[in-house]
Amino acid sequence: MPPTPRPHPSAEPGTRRARALDAGIAALVLLVEIAATYGSLTGPPLDPVDGWTLARPTDAVAFAAVAVGCAALYWRRTRPVPALVVATAAYALFLLRDYELGLFLAPMVALYSVAALGRSGPAALASGSVAVAASLLWVRARTEALTDPGTALLAWVAFGTVIVVFLAGSFVAGELVRCHRLLSPRANTRTGAPTAPRPAR
Repeated sequence: MPPTPRPHPSAEPGTRRARALDAGIAALVLLVEIAATYGSLTGPPLDPVDGWTLARPTDAVAFAAVAVGCAALYWRRTRPVPALVVATAAYALFLLRDYELGLFLAPMVALYSVAALGRSGPAALASGSVAVAASLLWVRARTEALTDPGTALLAWVAFGTVIVVFLAGSFVAGELVRCHRLLSPRANTRTGAPTAPRPAR
């Protein structure tokens, strides 16, 4: 089993610097998602094509789901899998209640974190699958009344495919970061793994 690289001591989960960084990330994601959710409350509804099924009006439950899902990111390094489960549950609730598309930043960050920390076990896989399934169900609900096959296909590509790519891409990005840490000489030095000798000149 390959060694798990240790981050710099100041960035270790649970340190003051790490807690401040995770709180900042959670707050930033919360601000973005709250702004987007508020925009759906005050702006015109999303209606890109004729026959598009309008979403449910934004209410207090939508804002509560945003708050819970984004707050979970504070524990993205100390409790990465529970943070992903909570963020995904909030995202699934948001979409299955038929609100305007939103809150996908929280599961994206959480998926990245579990992959980067090497915690991509069954619970992480299940959470990612739930996020993808909820996204596809949301797109299906929006497009089921479309009569033109070409328009329906375009809507699926524009929304369904892009959302799935974003979610999967976050996980892949985390895996790439983890692999980079494992292969870097600095990580090998910290974990005690042997490094390849330099060629003689």
